[in-house]
Amino acid sequence: MLPQPIYQTGLVLSGGAAKGYAHLGALTALYEAGFSFDAVAGSSVGAIIGALLADGRHPAEIREIFDAEKNFSLVKFKWRAPGLLSSSGLRAALKRHLRAKSFEELQKPLWVAATDLGNGRTHYFHEGELLNPLLASSAIPLLFEPIRYQDRQFVDGGLTNNLPAEILRPHCRQLLGINVNPVGESGEVDGWMASIERVLNIAVHNNVFPQLKLLDAYIEPKGMEAFHLFSLDKGKEMFDMGYESASQLLVEVGSGVFRA
Repeated sequence: MLPQPIYQTGLVLSGGAAKGYAHLGALTALYEAGFSFDAVAGSSVGAIIGALLADGRHPAEIREIFDAEKNFSLVKFKWRAPGLLSSSGLRAALKRHLRAKSFEELQKPLWVAATDLGNGRTHYFHEGELLNPLLASSAIPLLFEPIRYQDRQFVDGGLTNNLPAEILRPHCRQLLGINVNPVGESGEVDGWMASIERVLNIAVHNNVFPQLKLLDAYIEPKGMEAFHLFSLDKGKEMFDMGYESASQLLVEVGSGVFRA
């Protein structure tokens, strides 16, 4: 027997690296309409944004953080390691901007999806230290070194569940999901970096489909296929796409549906 829901509204945020700007656009439109949520789950950049929201940050504040931090200090090349890039810059940025040090210190409950390299399954973090689970959830395979935590190795949660609705569904009366990493038709893929990104995007996008039936409402900004995982210079365009998509949803369902 499933437990009775204890939260009115849950929010689920996908991964997508720099495409997280579209999350912020969608959330800005929702907040302007009076949207509120009681619990949040996310993968990768969705987990980071979810943590900042649960820490009491407004989407406008998070956008300022993203704008201030969008430089190569967040990623450092680290040759002869399990990944090409080190997450030390991201670790420092999260330390600067997260007030809570643990899940328990957050203002709202948060679930963070990561992939356990040992067993190949999604692992959900919900208690204890906050920083390492966020880094684990954001460690894009092959590009970033895995995060060793609790005697296990973890990589990006999007590899196994990029829209982790399943963890919130039993606890919430209504569930809104935002996916900013769809996969569209592609021309010829040229170069090793483009090949890695395309393969990852296909794998990630396919694991989203089983989660969609668990949602009461879904936002997938149109046009996001044109952007890359590290398109940090396109933040405004992605923000605007997210804002427009959420505004359209509000027209369709009414602004009061996601209020407490």
